[in-house]
Amino acid sequence: MTSSMGDLARRLRPVVFRLYYLVRRESAQLLTLTQGSVLSELVGRGPSRMSRLARLERVRMPSMTDVVGRLERLGMVTRRPDPDDGRAVLVEATPEGERFYAEMIAGREAELRARLDRLEPAERAAIDAALPALTKLIADFHRDDPNSPEAPELPKEELIRNER
Repeated sequence: MTSSMGDLARRLRPVVFRLYYLVRRESAQLLTLTQGSVLSELVGRGPSRMSRLARLERVRMPSMTDVVGRLERLGMVTRRPDPDDGRAVLVEATPEGERFYAEMIAGREAELRARLDRLEPAERAAIDAALPALTKLIADFHRDDPNSPEAPELPKEELIRNER
């Protein structure tokens, strides 16, 4: 039986949010959501201008300067002049930032694997079967967001890579 769109949205939103919250809570919480998102962007896509990061996170430049400053103090990113425009600053992940990010993702995936292992095979199969539709839903959000770094033509793994 198919739920109405309103009922489905009402039931899906808290489940997705709560699952994300629980997985995130089980991993090291050294970073805020925005700091984690910026680090994810830098690890996944390479160096970026401060202005682009601010646009992606929908914050003003002073806020992004604070975010990057904290990541810099933690040794996870560095800043350098943009070789194409000396007035602009490029931010890039350090090897320490890349290591931290990889360990965070590995920890989250290990926790999820352990939890998935407790489910019945049919329940795991249902989750697996839902992944293409959920990925399509994410792609639709990216398509409607002019600030999104993601493009609908990217591989599905790229559409859901951002970890905070």
